[in-house]
Amino acid sequence: MKFWSAILTGVGELLAHKLRSLLTMLGVIFGIASVISMVSIGAGARQQALEQIKLMGINVIQVNRRSLSGDLAINAQRESPQGVTYGDAQAVRGLYKEARRVVPVCRVFGDVREGGSAIPAKVLGTTPDYREVRRVKIASGRFIDPKDLERRAKVCVIGSEVKRAAFLTEDPLGQRLKIGNQEFQVIGVMEQRALSASGGFALPDMNQDIYLPITVAMDSFQIYVEQAIPVDLAGFIKLLTRLFEKPPLQQRPVTQIIVQVNDEDHTWEAARVVERILQRRHKAVPDFEIMIPAELLRQSQQTQRIFNIVMGAIASISLLVGGIGIMNIMLATVTQRAREIGIRRCVGASRSDIARQFLLEALVITSIGGLLGIIVGIEMARLISQYAGWRTIVSGEAVLLSLVVAVVTGIIFGLYPAVRAASIQPMEALRAE
Repeated sequence: MKFWSAILTGVGELLAHKLRSLLTMLGVIFGIASVISMVSIGAGARQQALEQIKLMGINVIQVNRRSLSGDLAINAQRESPQGVTYGDAQAVRGLYKEARRVVPVCRVFGDVREGGSAIPAKVLGTTPDYREVRRVKIASGRFIDPKDLERRAKVCVIGSEVKRAAFLTEDPLGQRLKIGNQEFQVIGVMEQRALSASGGFALPDMNQDIYLPITVAMDSFQIYVEQAIPVDLAGFIKLLTRLFEKPPLQQRPVTQIIVQVNDEDHTWEAARVVERILQRRHKAVPDFEIMIPAELLRQSQQTQRIFNIVMGAIASISLLVGGIGIMNIMLATVTQRAREIGIRRCVGASRSDIARQFLLEALVITSIGGLLGIIVGIEMARLISQYAGWRTIVSGEAVLLSLVVAVVTGIIFGLYPAVRAASIQPMEALRAE
């Protein structure tokens, strides 16, 4: 009964001074709202990063070509003139038994046209395993299969944006698409994949991709290679020669090699093994770089932790200001209600009763402010998601954390005024005007 009586007294005090109570709560409201919005942005960013990393593959290693210049480029022309090649992919497949799939990818030069109109697209040659490694989902038709590679079939799989640009509402399956000066039959259409950069990094837009059998891509097109032109005449002539000659398949350059390992826990070990294999084949020329998507996730989470610390500091400052405001108002209330305290002491109230009453009043203020702050924080998270385009996730843990923070704030900043009220002597309180 004493507990509920003190709460009702606190509510009555709030209602008796509505404006003062609201101003007192503002610091708590904005502090709790900051906590809610900060946690929701962090949770949304983590979820976005996890989803994008899953699209790339947790147990995946990417070997990318590296553009060299100066003395490094001259040395590369001597020791490893083709850079990353199709033969490198086969070497990794043969030497590293823990690799589940090894997928070479080459980007090729080729204008894409339909009915005379140019279509923005990226043309890639690859193998059937690309679908599993990159988690490509087919909306209609099928993906490239081993028979397409063997018979060098002129077929292609197109992304959703290419389908929309080239065929509008028509069914593209079985129709022809001109790439360069050759025609390819569309055998499949990928599902649309939504990607964004809110996870800390952006993935390539696969909706504008066109996939060809890698054997056809290497035979029919020039490989897209970003490489600096050597400064010496001999290297320049060698580069021109490579543009027009067709070396054996094993020596033809590729843009990327994707290695999928059996166990994601051994991804780092696999990366070191693949690096050693390529270093021996390239004679220690640094014309490739290894990227591990799991490392991107780690870096993204580290950046997100820094962001959370900054946002947490801002929210803590807001709560500190709100708590100081509550303490100030409660101290003023103790002075104003000195006669009430004296009368209650004279009729039998103990010091603990007085302290409990004022402490509960502070808790009522912070609890109501916390509830209002949760509502404001949820609405802020919704507005951030709607207008800023960031994914936000308001979890039950965030709401519970906010309520706990509000209660702790009330206890910390309401304790001193409560002790101050309990220490007032009854006779001095009754003499106060």
